[in-house]
Amino acid sequence: MPETRPAEASLTYAVDFNDLFEASAVMSNRRYPLPHRLKLFGVIVGIMIVGGLLSAAGGIVVNRLVPDISGWPVTIVLLSILVTFYAKVLSPWSIRQAAGVIKGMRPPGPMQFSTDETGMRWVDADIDFRLNWSGVEAIYCTSRAFAFMSGAIALVLPLAAFPDHEARKRFLEQALEKISPEAAEVSRKDRSLQAMLAA
Repeated sequence: MPETRPAEASLTYAVDFNDLFEASAVMSNRRYPLPHRLKLFGVIVGIMIVGGLLSAAGGIVVNRLVPDISGWPVTIVLLSILVTFYAKVLSPWSIRQAAGVIKGMRPPGPMQFSTDETGMRWVDADIDFRLNWSGVEAIYCTSRAFAFMSGAIALVLPLAAFPDHEARKRFLEQALEKISPEAAEVSRKDRSLQAMLAA
């Protein structure tokens, strides 16, 4: 079967640092093996349990001072509020703040993205970066961008850079043909990529 050569692509888009943060979160979930992530999760849960025990101790003190209020329900309610606040407010806010700081330090300009037979290239006023197709370990799709994983980095191409869904899908199909079969196999396991290819 002859190798399909993708048509050269050339896109210009506005850089959004939120795309980078989202891609880095996806990459860390895909890059690190499950035992490593479980160990980290265990440490976080352990810290929360210690915090809960300290909170329960505080509840016991409150119960001694005000005997009509039980310590455990108050502790559980407070921990639930704290976890919800962290997941729904604090974590997204910290990502937006970090992206805002970077954007303030280096206002983004237009980025020129292009492909050829050997790889992809990102160029702006300060950056000229090339990634060969052979260097792509996997392609993942976040809610806002394609993330090309290579080593310890994920390079992004915003979905908004394409004129429509068909252009995104065509680019993705061609990119999957150019990367190594192993990388394409890993990429095709991504549910977001599967959904994009199926649509």
